[in-house]
Amino acid sequence: MPRISVYAHRGGMSRAPENTLVAFRRAFSDGASAVECDIRRTADGQFAVFHDATTARLCGRGWRVSETSWDHLKNLRLNGGEPIAHLDDILNLMILSPAAEVYFELALGRPSDAADLASQISRAGVQARSYLLAFQHRTSFLKAAREAVPGIGCAVMPLFPYRMKAVAEKAGASKICAGWVHWPLARELFYSGAAAFDFRAQADMLAAEGVEVSAGIANNPRDVRRLAEMGARAVWTDDVPMALKYL
Repeated sequence: MPRISVYAHRGGMSRAPENTLVAFRRAFSDGASAVECDIRRTADGQFAVFHDATTARLCGRGWRVSETSWDHLKNLRLNGGEPIAHLDDILNLMILSPAAEVYFELALGRPSDAADLASQISRAGVQARSYLLAFQHRTSFLKAAREAVPGIGCAVMPLFPYRMKAVAEKAGASKICAGWVHWPLARELFYSGAAAFDFRAQADMLAAEGVEVSAGIANNPRDVRRLAEMGARAVWTDDVPMALKYL
């Protein structure tokens, strides 16, 4: 079995407040090979690292990120006391950590936003270790990013583990991030589809073509082991030490 990497979902949010700089640092110190962060654009065109459309759940204020300036957002604190991270925080972390890989999930409004994001990543010189991540129905965002910065990495999330090679080719992606979201029965649906469409055979075929298949989010030993046995080359998790322990 090839070596299985561990990737930290939202920086490994069981170990530190999600999408914060402290979470990303901790994930790498815990042994993660890569981290994922969610990127939104503020009212004044800045890129904030934040999962939700509003700050209600994490900061107690119902501000829409897209309608709020960065000067206001940067003063908020998450429930764990950490500030909201800015794109520049992530880029600086990558510059100071030459082995760090980051997946930027695109919670953006327009493909042109993805092109601007790719350009800023390129100016920092870390595009070879950056992957813009989008669901398969939003591949126009990845296309815009590639047109702006041909060397930017692209990763795609299939809605179902079926014909993943075709999904990767359409998206122009070198990474497939399969798995489930936090919806009822989503995990069970993923495993059913993986069995029906031979996830391992798909992952092996893609690996032979230089496309990595990762999967998750695995937050217990059983899922970690099962995804590895199914042929995933990397496992996404909120708990990096736990995942490393059971691989």
